[in-house]
Amino acid sequence: MSSLLPRTSGPSLAVIGAGPTAIGLLERLVASAPELTGSERLQVHLVDPHPPGGGRVWRAAQPSLLWANSLTADVTVLPDPSVTVEGRVGEGTTLWQWVETVGRRLPAGDPVGDEARRLAPTSFPSRPLVNAYLGWVLAQVVESARPWADVHLHTGTAVDVRVTEDGVTVVLGDGRELAADLAVLAQGHLDAHATDDEQATARRAAAAGATYLPTAYTADLDLSVLAPGEPVLVRGAGLAFTDLMVLLTSGRGGRFTRDGDRLRYLPSGQEPVLHVGSRRGVPYRAKLGYVWPGPPVPLRFFTPEALDAAFGTDRRLDLRADLAPVIARELGWAHYNELFRAHPERTALPWAEFAERYAATDDPVEVAALAEAAVPDPADRFDLARRDRPLAGARYAGAEELQEAVRDLVRADLARSADPAYSTDAAVFTALLYCHGTIAGLIAGGRLTARSEAEDVGGWWMNLFSYLASGPPAPRLAELLALSEAGVLQFLGADTRVELDSGTGVFRATSASVDGAVEARALVEARVPAPAVAATPDALVTSLLTRGVAAEKVLTDADGAHSTGRLHVDADQRVVSATGRPQDRLYALGFWTSGAQVPAFARPGTDAPFFRQNDALARRLWRAVVPAAVPAAA
Repeated sequence: MSSLLPRTSGPSLAVIGAGPTAIGLLERLVASAPELTGSERLQVHLVDPHPPGGGRVWRAAQPSLLWANSLTADVTVLPDPSVTVEGRVGEGTTLWQWVETVGRRLPAGDPVGDEARRLAPTSFPSRPLVNAYLGWVLAQVVESARPWADVHLHTGTAVDVRVTEDGVTVVLGDGRELAADLAVLAQGHLDAHATDDEQATARRAAAAGATYLPTAYTADLDLSVLAPGEPVLVRGAGLAFTDLMVLLTSGRGGRFTRDGDRLRYLPSGQEPVLHVGSRRGVPYRAKLGYVWPGPPVPLRFFTPEALDAAFGTDRRLDLRADLAPVIARELGWAHYNELFRAHPERTALPWAEFAERYAATDDPVEVAALAEAAVPDPADRFDLARRDRPLAGARYAGAEELQEAVRDLVRADLARSADPAYSTDAAVFTALLYCHGTIAGLIAGGRLTARSEAEDVGGWWMNLFSYLASGPPAPRLAELLALSEAGVLQFLGADTRVELDSGTGVFRATSASVDGAVEARALVEARVPAPAVAATPDALVTSLLTRGVAAEKVLTDADGAHSTGRLHVDADQRVVSATGRPQDRLYALGFWTSGAQVPAFARPGTDAPFFRQNDALARRLWRAVVPAAVPAAA
């Protein structure tokens, strides 16, 4: 039986989700309140089944062994003076500032307080500690809202939103109903049902007595099905794999100990033996272990103006064919700017001459010749293809030779990621962030081909971006090395392929790096599910799609229709119905929508898109619920 919660007086807004995405939006609502509020107080309702602040991904009820993959000094959800928005901006409080001023004052014996006292700006915090920061930020934002708005927290799962001309009704799983003027979907990452291929593999594996774990959020997997000592094939070497590695080793009682400058692993005997493979065959690059002072290198070749000049304004662009070479050129420009600025002793030409010649050609052969003449040490030259696929074309005599080759690559990456002498990597990292912003603008402006927007943005581009700029903390790669040397973890190589022998119940893995195969009776897909709103178990999204209130964004061109897997929203973040009509009372934002793919955290001092998107939406929401606050043309 449903029960309608009492309707609060005044304009009202329901936000589905109370994690970082919702916090960022609420903070911007408060920032614009002095300018846009009306005579009545705004009522904001946050709905989430998890404790408010961290949401599901950052919830406190998960092992502290699981970390964020950003430095403590590189995380904020509060804007600082670098942010260019219309709403008010304060000084902001970063995660590191919170650690210093709040976290370290928590009492002895409090796990978060004890961890805070161990952290440095270049440490990687646990997810429960990030949860504590987010909860504190939410409390501060709620308090700052008091002059203009009341914030109501509702514990529960939203299973539907009914939209009428007069408002919305949010239906909760326990039958309660919440009435409001507008609703915003801000759930964060959505789960997805197994794909058709995964379901087929799962059926065949079950029939053969094998174990198969499809893509999922790693912390929610039942890993007890992976027995101690059992060989396990793992497909994927990114962040989901890192979590899996931690939970199956340290999470099962194994310990790491320092042996000189090396880390050694002492097994508990409860670990399976992990055989990990992927297309690259190597783990993601380590996050940088130092704070780079900059200055960032402004984009030169991958700006909207430069792209218009190069390609014209009339035709749509292909991210791989047209723009990948421009992105490589831009990243090289950032790399060499930083090298000549910060480390001129490692260069052999004047910067002015190098810059003029670099800007004058987009021929990769000419650029490589220029780099060879200007930069004596090959380690100081920028080669995106080699950096992206370090095992490409290599064949190894046997499995152990492959193991040592990958370990050497990881050792070199660890040394480089900890050394500011290679600050060129930090410049490239920032350039990647800027390029991501350009791509978001191209999507918003409809400049990409349908196929490229549907496939390349979430595929090639996000894979490259994550590999270079969103890899694991360096200490995790040091642990990976120790696990490899202890024989608990083995590398399969590049272009890994896995097949199931239904007759024997064995998965068999091969790669392009080495002859032979590795067999196991268990396979784990160590990847986060791709957005797939049409195949999500989320009851709310499913209900909206079923009734046509919302729709998946499908792009069409001469080649046909291309599914994006994302919820269709317009440029104002309004949910678009199955008939193509934007819903004036229903909005959505997040990675699973067709809007800008903006991370739920920001890096301090970078004028992050996180704040600009939230500020623009917050001001639209104010004008929607208090239309008399400003002229319609504002």
